[in-house]
Amino acid sequence: MKIWDRLVGFLAGLLLMETSIVLSLSITDRGEYLLTLAQRGFWWILGNVIIVLLVTIYIFGMVFRRRHEEKTIISQTKLGEIRIAVSAVESLVMRACKRIKGVKDAHVGVRAEQSGLDVFIEITVNPDLAIPQISEEIKVKVDEYIYETIGMRFNSVKVLVAKVVNEARARVE
Repeated sequence: MKIWDRLVGFLAGLLLMETSIVLSLSITDRGEYLLTLAQRGFWWILGNVIIVLLVTIYIFGMVFRRRHEEKTIISQTKLGEIRIAVSAVESLVMRACKRIKGVKDAHVGVRAEQSGLDVFIEITVNPDLAIPQISEEIKVKVDEYIYETIGMRFNSVKVLVAKVVNEARARVE
């Protein structure tokens, strides 16, 4: 829970406590306390009413706010189901790509569909590599690594070579 949410919750608690005290006093004095308070402290009551309205609107917003849930992949085993976050699969694919010689950088996207997993990999490679060979190697090694790690195969693995960069050479001074 965020600090702002806690602060609003605390303020709402204080206002509810104050309201209950005022109402209980007005009941015991047959409403005379509330009338006296209304005559003396109009701005105090108006301020409390505005604060209560703002807190109520904020709390309704908190209640009806959509929660962002992490997409997961469900894998069935003998002992039950295993849920794996899509972000975890993306991290594993990234790790498999970085292990391949000549790949400098990789950006990964995984899409989980009913039919299975699709992965899109955008890579930066060295210029001395054959792009078709490195693309096939990435497809095969990523698919094997993911199968060994989480026990699932990809429907498709798409590789985009976004950049070809030279290796940084050490300068001699």
